[in-house]
Amino acid sequence: ATTDDVRAVRESYWQHSEAVLGEPVGDRMLLDKNPELTMLIPVINRVFPEMKILFALRDPRDVCLSCFMQKLPLNSVSVNYISLERTANKYARVMRTWLNVREQTRADWMELRYEETVNDVNAQARRILGFLTLPWDDRVLDFHLHARERLVRSPTYEAVTKPVHTKAIGRWKNYAKYFEPLMNTLKPLIEEFQYS
Repeated sequence: ATTDDVRAVRESYWQHSEAVLGEPVGDRMLLDKNPELTMLIPVINRVFPEMKILFALRDPRDVCLSCFMQKLPLNSVSVNYISLERTANKYARVMRTWLNVREQTRADWMELRYEETVNDVNAQARRILGFLTLPWDDRVLDFHLHARERLVRSPTYEAVTKPVHTKAIGRWKNYAKYFEPLMNTLKPLIEEFQYS
């Protein structure tokens, strides 16, 4: 891609983002929370060399269960979640991609664990804001109150309006027998991310 190609893609992304937001991004930081983009990190990094990556880790079994149990409209992404087996295969592809990309990307990146975040929101929020070089603001801890006043475009929009809880940690254990046939796919990642 030429410099002009990269510039055009960048401008198009900002225009589409502002159209979805219904307002200019301005001098704010835009957080694009889309795990599907993992496969495109090298391309995105070419277009946005200043980007930073926050990569959320969670017990692979809980991730798969959560994706499988989401009520999503059928599309090219959600079709991967119509069975637990397909969900595990999709998860494994994305996470293997991350393992390959994380050491090669020029972008600053930080992994954070879901379990650590829900157990100590304050400490993890401070860690994240430090990584992003953003100042601390106590309102960060009241995100759920702020979300109630805004349009949230996420399949998990209802959860965003509630305080953080730990109920979803280890939820996969209630379905352990359904994960047994998937362990060949998930076990290497369970071990890699130290969820054994």
